Amino acid sequence: MKPTLFAAPLLAAACLAAPAIADPSTFRCSKLDTASALPSIEGKDGVFYRVLADLRMRHPMEDPVVAQMAALSDALASGGTTLIYVTVPTKSQAMPDYLPPEADDYAFDRDTAKLVYQDIVGRLSASGVLAPNILSALAGASPDKPAFFQADFHWTSEGARLAAAAIAETIKAQPSYADLPKSEYRTVELEKTAAFSTMRRTLQAFCVDELPRVEAVAHRTELVASPDEDVADIFAGDDEAAQIVLVGTSFSDSPLGNFAGFLSEYTGLDVVNYAVTGGNQFGGMTSYLTSRDFAENRPRFLIWENPIYNNLAQFGPDPMDELVAAAGQTCTTKLPVTVSGPNSVSADLAGLKLGPKDVIFADLGTDGPREALFTLKSATGITRNATVQRSDRMLASGRFFKPLASVWHPDLTELTVTFDRPVSEATTLTLCTSSSTLKDYR
Repeated sequence: MKPTLFAAPLLAAACLAAPAIADPSTFRCSKLDTASALPSIEGKDGVFYRVLADLRMRHPMEDPVVAQMAALSDALASGGTTLIYVTVPTKSQAMPDYLPPEADDYAFDRDTAKLVYQDIVGRLSASGVLAPNILSALAGASPDKPAFFQADFHWTSEGARLAAAAIAETIKAQPSYADLPKSEYRTVELEKTAAFSTMRRTLQAFCVDELPRVEAVAHRTELVASPDEDVADIFAGDDEAAQIVLVGTSFSDSPLGNFAGFLSEYTGLDVVNYAVTGGNQFGGMTSYLTSRDFAENRPRFLIWENPIYNNLAQFGPDPMDELVAAAGQTCTTKLPVTVSGPNSVSADLAGLKLGPKDVIFADLGTDGPREALFTLKSATGITRNATVQRSDRMLASGRFFKPLASVWHPDLTELTVTFDRPVSEATTLTLCTSSSTLKDYR
């Protein structure tokens, strides 16, 4: 297994070196680096960096996760969707020139930080996942139009524009792009607008003078001309496949960023934004891929934006395995169900040769539920339970995919799924069998 780049030698060197002398704070800030809420340091020209996220030198993207991403890309491609995985760099990777001398105390090295980013997108690309390098574009931002806000970790509208332009080049290079009808989009400037920033508010408590506001000239992207006057909405149930769906975090959801708008302008394609602020790495992606919208109208391109510090292995293999099952074409074996309680349905598994790579798809049949408890019993009396949950920020589609790896037993005989809502005749259980056409990521 090829290890991810990290900075152990640099860390050792930093421990032996004398601490850097911090410059006086421009905003009379004190004890920022030891703040329990958000340890940070103040850089040049009022640019602030988070210690735990921005100065971190190791961002995990291990080989098993890369293989899962390849399986996800293959599963989406089997249904006609091209995955574009966008790794958003940290502010320190994109704007290292503004770091203060004390960044050395945290073993931050700008060259290694750049290599860490390149290593991740390089290994994803080598596995067949389209992973554009947007760090180069963001690092090229001019000083008068920085890529990130000074007192916030999100990108500015300029950063969003530069990222969108780089991603558009990747999309335009795909063979399927040429056959799509193009439209003309124009981005116009609006009035200067301020946005609320949790980071700025947290840091302000440690500073006497007012920190730079998170504000910028807002933008709106408008459709100028379309080859089809009746442009179909992605969720209208039209037979025409959606062109681009964007999922991700607050980087994609921020109104000041206008990221989706810039993507439309540079690709000439309609973009529907499915991002979830506060959803972390899986909020937007899981919400969309497990939705009826995706199942009934798969897009031509699916852009998944995720900051580099959001570890895809943080919650184990199940979240990624669920995405692979939801994206693929293998959920075809309907299981006969019986109502076993007000909120429960059961299925007889006797005679089925279930493997640890198989997945159970439980669909309540209506929106609303945020939790499904999977209970599996074996012929030898063993019972195993696992719960799949959706946070309050995620879409409650009532559709849950449970990989069997963590609960598998050779002689499973009975399955019961208990939702947090009443079941009905529309409630179904389906077996998603492992496919030999997908890459083995175990």
